[in-house]
Amino acid sequence: MSTRLSFSHTLYDMAARARVGTISILRLMWALGERSPRIFFKLFDAQIQPMLNYGSEVWGLTADLNIIERIHLFALKRFLNVSIRTPNALVYGETGRYPLFVNIYVKCVKFWLRLLKMNNDRYPRKAYNMLIYMHKQNRNTWASSICFMLYRYGFDEAWQNQGVGNEKAFIKLFRERVVFVNRHEWSVDIASKDRYQLYRSFKSELFLSPYLSDLKHVKSRNALIRFRLGVSQLKIHKFRFARANVHNYDCPYCKDILETEIHFVLVCPAYTELRNYYIPHKFFRYPCLQKLSLLLASENKVLLMRLAKFLSEAFAKRELLYI
Repeated sequence: MSTRLSFSHTLYDMAARARVGTISILRLMWALGERSPRIFFKLFDAQIQPMLNYGSEVWGLTADLNIIERIHLFALKRFLNVSIRTPNALVYGETGRYPLFVNIYVKCVKFWLRLLKMNNDRYPRKAYNMLIYMHKQNRNTWASSICFMLYRYGFDEAWQNQGVGNEKAFIKLFRERVVFVNRHEWSVDIASKDRYQLYRSFKSELFLSPYLSDLKHVKSRNALIRFRLGVSQLKIHKFRFARANVHNYDCPYCKDILETEIHFVLVCPAYTELRNYYIPHKFFRYPCLQKLSLLLASENKVLLMRLAKFLSEAFAKRELLYI
């Protein structure tokens, strides 16, 4: 804690150590040839998350949680092998993960309930009673943060009564409410931005994408991940935010035709041979966004594997133009 009662220095220190631990886990998994997302998430939650959440009952409602969440996102993006600039919303969407504040809020509520059961002669309870008094004097305290959080998620009665009946049921309901709100905010974010137009056409719910577990070939898997997340080498992805003339987005093989995702996968004649070999004819007979979305949303392991191989080899062919 700093002289100004800030936990930022502590959080930066924990984040630095957690970053090193995350890299160690990934290196070990890669050395063993293991790419299972479930195994990585279990290792992260067992070894790294406790490090990041240490003492969060005290600082979890007042500190800058972005310091902690950046390490979580760093871990997910390194696992997916994508740029750190990849949109966070899409990374959560592919992995089905929730921000760490969900667990931190639950820990804070559990600690609050534990304080309420303490006798008034206990020092933690005396400190809490003092914070309640200061809260009633319109001063912002830890107790105020608990109050605001409970009101935000619709549990104002728990605060007014200073307690709950069945604690286990309350904690479960509280966690479900926080998760529900986070899922709703994610859906609103995905639906509101033009950049996510393709992504929301084939994925509108927050869950772990099955192909991350099914695809074993690293190069093909990476090609599919980057295409789905809009961070591939396509011009429409690479120069999305560049102040460039629209003609710079033209397909390198086709004159005056934009290199969109639909054009690349279903139309461009440069990849006709690969397309005929890997992708069923019904998807590119009458190419449109709906058919591309159906292709990307498919849960057929064989079809997704063939699509991933098509993307990998098409990207490799495309790169030859720039060598």
